[in-house]
Amino acid sequence: EKSLDLDPFDDKVRNNLLTMLDNVDKFVTVRDGDIVMRLHKDEAPVLQEYAMSLTHRALDTFSKRYEFVPRGPILVEIFPKHDDFAVRNLGLPGLIGALGICFGRVVSMDSPRARPPGEFQWEATLWHELAHVITLQMSNQRVPRWLTEGISEYEEQRAHPEWRRDMDLDYAAALNRGGGIKLRDFNAAFQNPKLITLAYYQGSLIVEYLVSTYGDAGINKLLRTYGQGLDTDAALKTALNTDLDRMQAGFDQMLEKKFGDLRRALEVPDGVNDLMRTPTETLRTLAGEHAKSFPIQMALGRALRREGKLDDAMQAFERAAALIPNASGRDSPHEQMAAIALQKKDDGRLIAELTALVAVDANNVDAARQLVTALHKASVDEPAKLRPVYERIVAIDPFDAEAHTYLGRYALQQNDPDAAAREFRTVIALGPVDRAAAYTDLAESYFKSGKRAEAKKQTLAALEIAPTYERAQELLLKLVDR
Repeated sequence: EKSLDLDPFDDKVRNNLLTMLDNVDKFVTVRDGDIVMRLHKDEAPVLQEYAMSLTHRALDTFSKRYEFVPRGPILVEIFPKHDDFAVRNLGLPGLIGALGICFGRVVSMDSPRARPPGEFQWEATLWHELAHVITLQMSNQRVPRWLTEGISEYEEQRAHPEWRRDMDLDYAAALNRGGGIKLRDFNAAFQNPKLITLAYYQGSLIVEYLVSTYGDAGINKLLRTYGQGLDTDAALKTALNTDLDRMQAGFDQMLEKKFGDLRRALEVPDGVNDLMRTPTETLRTLAGEHAKSFPIQMALGRALRREGKLDDAMQAFERAAALIPNASGRDSPHEQMAAIALQKKDDGRLIAELTALVAVDANNVDAARQLVTALHKASVDEPAKLRPVYERIVAIDPFDAEAHTYLGRYALQQNDPDAAAREFRTVIALGPVDRAAAYTDLAESYFKSGKRAEAKKQTLAALEIAPTYERAQELLLKLVDR
């Protein structure tokens, strides 16, 4: 309102803000201690179950690690439309590439529904932004961007290593091109659209180096030193008794140790340019001469697969997977081998390759769903194999009712009715096809936890939908008998 009063003629910003405010009117507010969460009314029944617990878990983790309790209340807003998120923060739609923003006590971000499932990991984004709550407040908002982003990226990796594996190959390839960013130029890289993705990832590596060299205590001291108003040179000297040149030397040594083998695996021989257009027989020769070249093995595998030589292609992809087991996304040999196994109707191999792919590709919800289908087709019902895959699906797309149903029933089997109830409440909020079964599932979880009144209420809801539903009838008899 103040901005509109100051500039009443900016109709574009006015209209954007008014539209966004109209949409925010459809949000509900959920409070738990110092956390205030604003969620769209259609998403709140699902997200509040997971986002609130993750927020508490993240802030508890960071508070202990950084020996700092942030000042509250802390507002978390999750937007189902990306343009509303952008207007909320900048006044204009767009904000391409950004998933979340933190202002110290306010976090806003895209909901999982703001983008296609698998395009980003919403839990990683929330975890990332909550780390900013700590670093911004600890430093009195004076921490440089390289450090606050580096810490947030590093904390993602600490929580779940698979959240950040997608950049390993890109960064190693950039190093091979001489594209690593020097520390003296690092903060400016965040203003360069061509470098910003690389800068985020390198930031996590710099923090990894600082933690390995100076420990968490060193990072904490550095953040507080920035809070005194010192620049980077002075802060490094005061907090860590070092400077950028010494940091650069130590960081370069860490990069060689961490990425040396990966960089060499990504090398292509001199004179070899366009592998996609190289004849298959030439690729065979190159693959024999350069057995440790990942790009050549992958190119040969793709060429052989296009020609229908599936067994030979599988061998090339196996060699590639041995060179870089953690390759994900478009560069994953496991994805290629899974496709070949599906084509050959080799269910066992399909399950093995999809399992390997899901383990390293945190955003690949399609692979996770394909794996669940393959496991059920093969009559695999061991929770040790199914549960982690369903958990991955929910982590990427919390609006998947089938995954929540499985996790709820597994929790019941493990005698954890409270966890089961959370899953079944989510299923009901998602409007499942079999609503009678969903209400009965929830009723059984309440019954096991001793909440008889709630159990009866949900049982009657199931019977109202399907009066002859046997499982609900049996549960009602148990409730009446006692």
